[in-house]
Amino acid sequence: MINKILAALKKAGVSVYNIVDTVTESAEIYFIKKQEDMRRMKSIREITVTVYRDFEANDKKMRGMSDVQIAPGMTEEEIAKKISVAYESACYVMNPFFELADPVKDVVEAKSEIRDLPLEEAARIMADALFTPDTDEEAFINSAEIFVDLQRVHILSSLGSDISFTKERVWGEFVAQCVRPQDVEMYFDFNYDTLDTYALSKLSLDAITIVSDRAQAKSAPAAGEYDLILTEKHVNTVLSSYLEKADAAMIFAKYSPYEIGFNAQGESIQGEKLNLMCEPDQPYSMDGVKLIERTILKDGVVSDLVGATRFCRYMGIEPKGHFSKIRVENGTVSLDEMKKKPYLMPVAFSDFQMDAMSGRFGGEIRLAYLFDGESISLVTGGSVNGSLLEKQNQLVFSKETYRSSDYSGPLAVLIPSVSVAGA
Repeated sequence: MINKILAALKKAGVSVYNIVDTVTESAEIYFIKKQEDMRRMKSIREITVTVYRDFEANDKKMRGMSDVQIAPGMTEEEIAKKISVAYESACYVMNPFFELADPVKDVVEAKSEIRDLPLEEAARIMADALFTPDTDEEAFINSAEIFVDLQRVHILSSLGSDISFTKERVWGEFVAQCVRPQDVEMYFDFNYDTLDTYALSKLSLDAITIVSDRAQAKSAPAAGEYDLILTEKHVNTVLSSYLEKADAAMIFAKYSPYEIGFNAQGESIQGEKLNLMCEPDQPYSMDGVKLIERTILKDGVVSDLVGATRFCRYMGIEPKGHFSKIRVENGTVSLDEMKKKPYLMPVAFSDFQMDAMSGRFGGEIRLAYLFDGESISLVTGGSVNGSLLEKQNQLVFSKETYRSSDYSGPLAVLIPSVSVAGA
């Protein structure tokens, strides 16, 4: 297939290109309660060809680009037609000229417990972890989907890059249900890069606890301002905004003010200073840039920028690659210490969102724990509406750690005086 693509590129006159050939093997198991409903094994090959076309417009050198998807069953004529159309389309993409990533030849074979097992067996190990805490007749997991993926990636470029590596992922979703005192269902998902049975069992137990508490919650919190404690994936959602703003594409487009030395948390930090790193979730980016850990924030100050090759070139920095995984240094306060003063701690939202550029975060509360200084009550309804830009110099992070496939860092963050719309 690759030879057919190379022949089609030559026939169309394409001299600059990048090919990403990905084969994904997966095991999928679907459950109704604890009963297996369906099992499926798949192997899918996806080939993305990026063609580049150099031309001049208004006396400026341009480099247009266009992506095309090639299916394994395509004939030589079909491949040639798609590439020819993509090459024609590229001349309408008015990108200023940029150099591609420097050529690399590498084969990365990292050890992996997923690769050492049949994928179906790996999926069943995770299924056991998911259902082990499911022992309550009134609160339980009513359906689940578990997927284990093994990807083999091959990158070829016209400049001479020839890179191969593998990556793994365990992911899925499930619905927890509690039937009394009211019938409530809640959705949960997970994503790991290893067979993290401990994390999945903990998530399952937490989900059953949360849906049980949600079934007892009846009223919304009173409208007002609360010291807000966010936990686990919601911490990740908020802190990932710093990585998004450090991306060269956002900076080049003037959406983000970041530059090296920029005070990301403001001039006067009263809370804890952020030390945030981005970590690779695969050895190379899809355009052939080696991914290594980089420190984005050092004590709240921008110390590095990342991004796709095109935008890094435009900004005059070396290509760093695109990242989606962050690691944050833990805080100095335990979660129990955070809870000694009145707080609102939402553990489930209908849809928690974070806008990196405006700094706004929030969502509708499905379940939260409200401590008024004397007792804890279960609340549901109302919504959180906060500004990270206004509060980022006052953040307090927990000593405890939370990990997922795209985050490692504090389990919790306390954000003071956040607006809550409620009863």
